[in-house]
Amino acid sequence: MLPDSKAIAITLLALGLPSDVLVSSKTPAGSALTGARVVRVLRIGGTADMRGWGDPASRDRPRFSVDCYAPTEDAAMRLAQQVCAIWELLPGQVTDAGEVTGVSQETGPQDRPEEPNTGVARVGMTLGMSVRPPRISS
Repeated sequence: MLPDSKAIAITLLALGLPSDVLVSSKTPAGSALTGARVVRVLRIGGTADMRGWGDPASRDRPRFSVDCYAPTEDAAMRLAQQVCAIWELLPGQVTDAGEVTGVSQETGPQDRPEEPNTGVARVGMTLGMSVRPPRISS
């Protein structure tokens, strides 16, 4: 069975970012987003190699749309750059759900404007990773 790649990405990003940054697959509702620093991770596709139950050669290669929200454009861009730096260090990291075996950056940080006058800036990118199930030791 393949690991939950989105959960792995969220867990490892949350561990690498400052504690005041919320990393989630959802953004806070309404005014709770204003003034907050948030990283939203959405799976937008990818492929998998399944070779059998628990086979360590089975891999998932998801693609993620990652959006970084902050009060200003500069703060959102800095947060996106932090995410990219952490992403590059993920290969070899392990969670209970699986192990990251590779990463890619399909698009670098780019402006993804929110509605005018909301007090929220957003910068996003498309990132990829390769994960495999955790190694089973007996």
